[in-house]
Formats: sequence, C-alpha cells, structure tokens
Amino acid sequence: MKKRIIITIILGTIFTFLIYQNFHHESMSIITLGDGIALGQTAYEVQGYSYNDYLRDFYEKNSILEEYITEFSNIEETTSTLKMKMSSNYLLESINLTIQQAIAKAKIVTISLGMYELNIKKELKSKDVEQYLNNMDKILKLLRIYNDKEIILISLYPSAKLSKEKITEINEELKIICSKYNIKYIDIENIIETKDYFFNEKSYYLNYKGHRMISEKIIEKINN
Repeated sequence: MKKRIIITIILGTIFTFLIYQNFHHESMSIITLGDGIALGQTAYEVQGYSYNDYLRDFYEKNSILEEYITEFSNIEETTSTLKMKMSSNYLLESINLTIQQAIAKAKIVTISLGMYELNIKKELKSKDVEQYLNNMDKILKLLRIYNDKEIILISLYPSAKLSKEKITEINEELKIICSKYNIKYIDIENIIETKDYFFNEKSYYLNYKGHRMISEKIIEKINN
C-alpha cells in the first residue's frame, strides 16, 4: 500500500513538472514603446489597430497573455523624451509600475521611434540625425540592460519629408546598433511601395493592413 502511495506521489510530481515545463513558458508579457506608429495612429488623428494589437491577439490565441502595456508609448514620443523616461524610471501611476520594471518583466518589448521626431523637422540637418542615432544607441543599450529576452525594433521608412536615400542611411546605422545589443530588427523600409498599406498619400501613418503586415514580420522573426 505504501509503495502504491509513493509511486502515485512520484508520478504526480513528474506529471506536474511536465505540465509546468510545457505550459509555463507560454505566459507572455508585452510592452510597447514608441510614437504614433506604435499606437496605430492614423491619418485622421484617431488611433486604429496597431501592429502591437495584432501581436497581442496572436499571443492571446496561442498562449497565456499576462500583460499588454501600451501606456508607455506616446503619439509625440521622441528619442529624447523616451531616454528621459527610462533614465528617470518614469512611473505609470494608473498601474503603479515604473518603466524599468515593465521592461524587465516583459518577454517581448517592441519599439518604433523616429517617424514623428524626424518628420516634424522643417529641415532635417545632420546634427538632428546624429542626435537621433546617439539617443537610439543609449535607449537600446538601456533596454538590453533591463531585459534579456525579445526586443524588437521597427525600422523607419520614407515619407514626404524623409527621402528614400536618407532613410536608408539612417536604417543602416540602426541595424548596426541593433546588432551591437542583440536586438531584432524588422525591416519595413519598402512599405511605401504598397499603397494598400496607407490611408492616403499625404500621411506617413499606416492603415490596419500595414500594421498587420508588420505584426506578421515580428512573429516570423521571433519564431526563427
């Protein structure tokens, strides 16, 4: 009788361990950082479905999504403001969580930053690009210090104010920085070639089709 009890306990322990091994890793926490692109801002000054929302949906269907935090993103976020948030450990009072804590506990951190900052310049000068890239280096370095899991950076793409040549130049530098800190880089530089991804030609903001495409690229990159 005692042997049966012992065997039952051992088998129960093994079974519990196997369940833990198979399902525990599926729990997911996602934090989004960035400007209006990260929030799904549209050409009509309202927020639509972003690539982050599609990413959330994917993990809700395929695993256990513990948290999905978008409140650290801001439509008018710049590298300077995000760097300041991270350095000062900005507190999100609505959920009593600091940005460093949120980043540290996340299994996926996405960041899309620069389209707003570079497009608001009346004239984009070399010093503006240099400051942007220096800030991005510091931001990505901090992200890697706080988090050792999946960090995803979305590339920039051309717009009415940002030429293809200039964007290619900036993106090449972003790739180098990502490689430096082992951060996954999602290349969407050629997204403007597909008109179906935009509401209109006057705005660089994407529609839901464009965001869905980006989310698919992220999922593919994570799974490879």
